[in-house]
Amino acid sequence: MENLKVLAPTTKADVAFKIDHLTVDFPGSKGEGGSPIRDFSLDIGSGEITCLLGPSGCGKTTLLRALGGFVRGASDGGVLFQGQWIEAPSREIVMIFQENNLYPWLNVRKNIAFGLAYCDGSRREKNERLEQMLQDVDLVHASAKYPHELSGGMRQRVAIARALVMQPRVLLLDEPFSALDVSLRRRMHALLRQIWAATRTTFVMVTHNVEEALMVGHRVIVLGGRPMSVVLDERIGETMKERYAPEFLKLQKHIEDLID
Repeated sequence: MENLKVLAPTTKADVAFKIDHLTVDFPGSKGEGGSPIRDFSLDIGSGEITCLLGPSGCGKTTLLRALGGFVRGASDGGVLFQGQWIEAPSREIVMIFQENNLYPWLNVRKNIAFGLAYCDGSRREKNERLEQMLQDVDLVHASAKYPHELSGGMRQRVAIARALVMQPRVLLLDEPFSALDVSLRRRMHALLRQIWAATRTTFVMVTHNVEEALMVGHRVIVLGGRPMSVVLDERIGETMKERYAPEFLKLQKHIEDLID
């Protein structure tokens, strides 16, 4: 999987999310130095992988949670998904948090199947989706194991599979690979790219790892400041996917300097 290339969308992406003059206020956050998100606007494309970078505390995760309908503190503006205001979480938009949150009393198969209980379709259709997903994430051999018997990478694969088996239109990822070592992280990048190539699901991922964003994303957005603003918005073409190429290293350093 490590040799897979990131496939670029064949056409310019339609808008999945329209963030429209969003302001998020939490208790005690008003005033100077308060909420990081104030009068913020941005469009995020459909059917591509968008990576959000920026220093700690700039509002990346809050923004991601707003896309998923998990933020209740919006005091102005909002987020539209496919032209409809997001007011609560939905099955169409699924979020994977930094912790995989697997159910320790369920094995791999049952953890992945958990989300199917909330989906339409016959038992046969659901079983077919479950079996295909186990194959897609290479977990057929481990389907009877429990979370405590799995490696970190395997647990993350289960979390991703549990989300994708629901066939959401969007998958939001909040630093899903931050606890993994470099080798395993890169294998997970390849898996994510493979899944996108097969499904063309819209992915929005928050990460602190610049290499990760450049290798995985079709579009990299660097956020910064307080209140938050877009510091850099860069589309990543095929020529930028060679990890040790001069162009890759130059852009990586530029983004790291911006974040620092």
